[in-house]
Amino acid sequence: MTDYSLELLTAISSLVYRNFGICIPPGKFSRLELKLERMMQQEGVQGLDDLYALLISGNQECMNKLVRYITTCHTYFFREPEHFRLLVSSMRHRPQKRYLIWCAACSTGEEPYSITMTLLDEGIQNFHIIASDLNKKVLEQFNRGVYHENRLAQMPPVTRLRYFTRSGESYYTINHTLRDYISIKNLNLMDTLRFPEQFDYVFCRNVLIYFDERSRRRTVDMLVRNLKIGGSLFIGHAEVLLWQPENLKKLASSVYRRLF
Repeated sequence: MTDYSLELLTAISSLVYRNFGICIPPGKFSRLELKLERMMQQEGVQGLDDLYALLISGNQECMNKLVRYITTCHTYFFREPEHFRLLVSSMRHRPQKRYLIWCAACSTGEEPYSITMTLLDEGIQNFHIIASDLNKKVLEQFNRGVYHENRLAQMPPVTRLRYFTRSGESYYTINHTLRDYISIKNLNLMDTLRFPEQFDYVFCRNVLIYFDERSRRRTVDMLVRNLKIGGSLFIGHAEVLLWQPENLKKLASSVYRRLF
């Protein structure tokens, strides 16, 4: 890695942090460089300097493509399933006419679909999920609802039979009636988001690990502002809130309740 490449990677890393809150330290620059090289090859950009020039020119299409190449989209159905069991238990103890759920950083849709299948299997139908992600490409895949069988590995066979149909070798298409319970939105967690209605439950799992402490605090503050008093916030099991807002109380592993 030349000094010039290091300078450009530092500049691109800073741009990514300012726009998306994703922290890429110098120790991960070699991985970033590989991702950018793949982007340049596939998008027909000649070099890092040309790519950086496009990014700082305000080219939104290029910025959207950058997000696609640098974000991690490793997920699968029924990941960290104890959270879904806690969600059902909470709903049983807090009956109401309608529940509103936000799945922030939903990637290709496995999490919101897993929540939907869980609730329907429990006879709960009075809910709606707002599923959002920064990456438009993964949201397009979410909307198509076609998944490789590897993503279904943790799913009970009866659930697969109930909600999926095979669509070619190794792929399954989800029952699109589940989309009646989900609205898909392209949102950046670094924006000042304010929804017209607060949520009963917010899932923001396995994304805070890519933020530094400053971005993490900003994101958690925003999530809590959009959470009803008494509502619950779910984060990933690998994530820790080193700084916890005063109005959050820890209920279980990676689960918090808004107190006021």
